[in-house]
Amino acid sequence: MSEHLYTYIDPPNPKHIERVLDVLRHDGVIAMSAGPNWVFAADPASKRALQRIRALKPDHPDDRPFSLIARDVAMAATMATVDGSTYKLLKRIWPGSFTVLLKSGRDLPRILATKRKVVGVRVPDDALAMLLVERWGGPLLISTVPRSDDGQHRTLGYEVYEAYGNALDLVVDLGEPLEGTETTVLDVSDGELVVIREGAGDLSGI
Repeated sequence: MSEHLYTYIDPPNPKHIERVLDVLRHDGVIAMSAGPNWVFAADPASKRALQRIRALKPDHPDDRPFSLIARDVAMAATMATVDGSTYKLLKRIWPGSFTVLLKSGRDLPRILATKRKVVGVRVPDDALAMLLVERWGGPLLISTVPRSDDGQHRTLGYEVYEAYGNALDLVVDLGEPLEGTETTVLDVSDGELVVIREGAGDLSGI
């Protein structure tokens, strides 16, 4: 059974943060908040962690890229290709509830590569997620926690823990409910902006 770790962010608990990082360093899989919803997160270079996330989401299409969570545009550009026009777009919408499909960069781990050579990246407005990514020192692999059997998003940490505790190492919880909505998904991998899904991210400023 995983550990349900209740923590806080202002200021953060150093022991808790180090505990999370230690789990990630050893092929662990955690659940954490990432803006509007809960996500599974792991080391993007860990084949074992990726296999564990695939087992948690068996319906995830093989040709659909898993996403990364980054601290800022500069960190995103370590694993994805960001040209001038894309940079301006990302600076407008991040941090925020947007997942952006970008052309894969040369440093993207091979285990995350897809035939389309595309990777999704998020920079959420979420203090805990941003702190963990900053302390990790690079992007983390993430995938949205599936909805419950009745089609509702899980908004509270204990709901994630009850559903997936046997398959996770940590549920990192600030004790507050999330919105329980999807991110807005934009595709700029081919140089043109295409809205794939409208969600929590506001499109009016794009």
